[in-house]
Amino acid sequence: MNKYKISIFSVIILIIVAIAVMLFARPYRVSGDCMEPAIKDGQLCFLNRIAPYLRQYRIDDIILFKYDNKIWISRIVALENDMIQISEGSVIVNGASLNEIGIQRSWSNWKYGTYAIDKPFSVPMGHVFVLSDNLAAQHDDSRVFGPVSKESILGLIW
Repeated sequence: MNKYKISIFSVIILIIVAIAVMLFARPYRVSGDCMEPAIKDGQLCFLNRIAPYLRQYRIDDIILFKYDNKIWISRIVALENDMIQISEGSVIVNGASLNEIGIQRSWSNWKYGTYAIDKPFSVPMGHVFVLSDNLAAQHDDSRVFGPVSKESILGLIW
């Protein structure tokens, strides 16, 4: 009889975990090559919708957000009040190159858009600055449409 109580308890725990995952984590299939090589076209990822309530956004987080009635995926490279500048193949945040702080990317073909190109740009309160990993393939990031409002962020990708 004790054996069945443990099994019922295990099933109840499994059901609770499954419900929590369904409520707070959603599968998301990436369309396009804007985040390659980190995330490939067609790759299945999970959108963590609760993490933003548990911790602050960080540089290097990959987020899903809404802009212009579309859903976009990009990497956070600067936070509110950060100063960012993109010039001659480098992305500089608060005086440090992203390559120096551990974000290794090829920043070729970076000179597209208007925000933070060649002159410093201060990220406003309540916003983040995002870039696609594959800058040559896509231009769907903050260089073009500016900083992303935290209110438009749907969650973190894992």
